[in-house]
Amino acid sequence: MSDDPNKEKTWRLLAVTVSREAEELASSLLFEMKINGILTLEEAPASVKLGAYFDERADLARIGEEIESKLAARGQGHALLDVSVSTVADQDWMRKWKEGFEAAPVGERLIISPSWKLPEETFGREVIEIDPGMAFGTGTHETTRLCLEAIERHWRGGKMIDVGTGTGILAIAAAKLAPGSRISAIDVDPLAVEAARANAAINGVEAALEISEGQPRAFRGGAFDVVVANLTAEVIVDLFDDLSACLAPSGSMVLSGILTTLRNDVEARAARSGLAIVERREAGEWSALVARREGE
Repeated sequence: MSDDPNKEKTWRLLAVTVSREAEELASSLLFEMKINGILTLEEAPASVKLGAYFDERADLARIGEEIESKLAARGQGHALLDVSVSTVADQDWMRKWKEGFEAAPVGERLIISPSWKLPEETFGREVIEIDPGMAFGTGTHETTRLCLEAIERHWRGGKMIDVGTGTGILAIAAAKLAPGSRISAIDVDPLAVEAARANAAINGVEAALEISEGQPRAFRGGAFDVVVANLTAEVIVDLFDDLSACLAPSGSMVLSGILTTLRNDVEARAARSGLAIVERREAGEWSALVARREGE
């Protein structure tokens, strides 16, 4: 990456054209790869062209090969019609995001809205403003929606930690749903931490959130009432000891970003740590789980 402060930031665009029947699977695979935004570039009766934005440092040739390999492993290798790579100026990326981002209700109490186009009527819901120029998740993907809905059902205030916070959308929702709570939000990506802090300020909840770069191991023993991890099945399994150690004895763990085909792996790992699955929800290819300590 250039150190020239006057050079306009650019993004790498991976364009993947697949047959219609593979659209959901291809979107899911792209979402797993720490994208900075995804949108539909072109549509035809039998195919769709998806665009996934990555930081300019990303190795898109390798990522394209990985997508091709994973589609083939799921019997959809024939569905991949084309893969291309290009560079996009920051202003063009933000313009395309704005074209496709509209306010949308989530659950019973929330509305996710672009920061520049608030809904005229909120119907008593809490509005979460997100600037997609910072990406990492605007609330429109199934995994984020599943998490927001689970937080709405299980969060009653107190202490919460959001592991892999991205834009901060889950932590912001928690702050709005239960004012006066103490919420930690962490991510290993400094760009995500910057985005989360900016979005917290937009929503007027920065005082309620402690946003930092880090891993859950630093919060072991924190006795959080709710631990949220919207990651991937593999990462959740790897981090499970630390996630479990963050949880209060009677707390709830909300886990999402889990492909339904890998849900059993997460459930088995939870059982080994003495946690029982008390809720399962699905949307498309994705599952979300809520776990509590056995007997609670």
